[in-house]
Amino acid sequence: MLLTSVVVGATYGVVARQAGLSVFEASASSFIVFAGASQFATLELLKGGAGSLEIAVAIALINARHALMAAAIRPFLSRASLAQRLGLGYILTDEAFALGIGWFRRERREISYYVTFGVGLWACWNLSTIAGAVLGASFDHPERFGVDFAITAVFVAIVATSARHRTDLAIAFAAAVVAGALKLAGASTLAVVVAGAVAPLLALRSRA
Repeated sequence: MLLTSVVVGATYGVVARQAGLSVFEASASSFIVFAGASQFATLELLKGGAGSLEIAVAIALINARHALMAAAIRPFLSRASLAQRLGLGYILTDEAFALGIGWFRRERREISYYVTFGVGLWACWNLSTIAGAVLGASFDHPERFGVDFAITAVFVAIVATSARHRTDLAIAFAAAVVAGALKLAGASTLAVVVAGAVAPLLALRSRA
């Protein structure tokens, strides 16, 4: 996952430069936002001429899933101070959550595992963004190397390592179908939001 974040982060840097962002703006996005899906969505919205408010609302909806992940991992952080939890929230990503919740479910309570992976992912993402942004102006059509599939591969890996029951796989498949259908329909940003809402609703219904 760390190696994949390097590939995806560099791709983001390249695409950000080609979308008109400066090296500083591209790297600042990774430093402040640190959320690959919403960063790529921002570029699509910028290229489509969206305004600041429209982008802010779209990104808030896309990142709303982090609230669910944070709520799920919170019970395992009872010994962490408020300052520590704020720091842990900053490095909370889909990958960090998947590995962290798996660690805690194995009756481990040390947060060092989560922190080490989260900080490592942050460093890989930010450094590779800078590298991609520096080279971005001279690197055309990165998708021809298949790097545009890298972020999809990460989520497939997350599902493969996190699913414990058939129900988990069924929910993941349903969310993938919804996201894929919306993507094909041209609603890329909406695909993330709707699929992100469908999955937890199905999970709640399966446990009812």
